[in-house]
Amino acid sequence: MISLHVEVPADGDMIHLHDTVDNLEKLLRKECGCETVIHMDPVETNNEETNRLLAKTQAILTQLDERLTLHDFRVVAGPTHTNLVFDVVVPFGFPMTDEKVRSAISERIHALEGTYYAVIEIDKSSVQTEDENKR
Repeated sequence: MISLHVEVPADGDMIHLHDTVDNLEKLLRKECGCETVIHMDPVETNNEETNRLLAKTQAILTQLDERLTLHDFRVVAGPTHTNLVFDVVVPFGFPMTDEKVRSAISERIHALEGTYYAVIEIDKSSVQTEDENKR
């Protein structure tokens, strides 16, 4: 079983994008011989503020650990604060607990200029990389 997330432009043609994802699932099923589920994550790609905050958030993750990645990044602005909503992919065998990862990222986001809060979902990578195998 393969489960993937694919980020697609929120302003894209959803029927066309869904068809493309369906075709990818069929191709992976044929090539890999297993079931594949691809979840579409519509993301804003043409918003300067969203892109600025995404870059800052990616830098925070890199500073914490180069192996951390994110997907499904959204900005939800309100009258008193702005939530940065995203999933963090934690690699196989990562030494920090999910709560420590969430807390470390949240503290750094809250320290940014402005009133930002992180809403983080932790995803686990079930794949060991070559570098992790050597440890």
